[in-house]
Amino acid sequence: MTINLVRSEGGELGLSRILFEEGQTTPTFWCASDEGELAFVDWSIRPVVQGEENRPAEYIQRIFESERNSRPVLALERSPFYDDLLLTVHDYHFAIWKISLEGREEPIFRSANSSGSQNTCGAFSPSRPGVIFITKNNGIDIWDFYD
Repeated sequence: MTINLVRSEGGELGLSRILFEEGQTTPTFWCASDEGELAFVDWSIRPVVQGEENRPAEYIQRIFESERNSRPVLALERSPFYDDLLLTVHDYHFAIWKISLEGREEPIFRSANSSGSQNTCGAFSPSRPGVIFITKNNGIDIWDFYD
């Protein structure tokens, strides 16, 4: 099965990462685009409205364009301790999103751009809340937001 994700301003939304929840029973997911955006998608079957047969279904429920750039997101992770926190890792920075905040279109934290190295991946610590690991092409950064 395939679905076409269409931006509200037109054009398709290509995905680089998809995040499902464990034990999920709804057809929804968070995803990161090829251009760095974070989006929430509901791919429930949509009834065709008479007269709008050629109009694409609107699966994208929320889209956050504040991190949009020309490169795909390298990692998309959910915090194992806080269900409403997501991590996106981009080439030169990372962002933490609090998805429960309605109306907020930007991350609650955005790291400064790194110089001299590129990010390669990242993840929340599985054993310690507030710790994030960011791997780089020359090593690893460990961020402790409780320290």
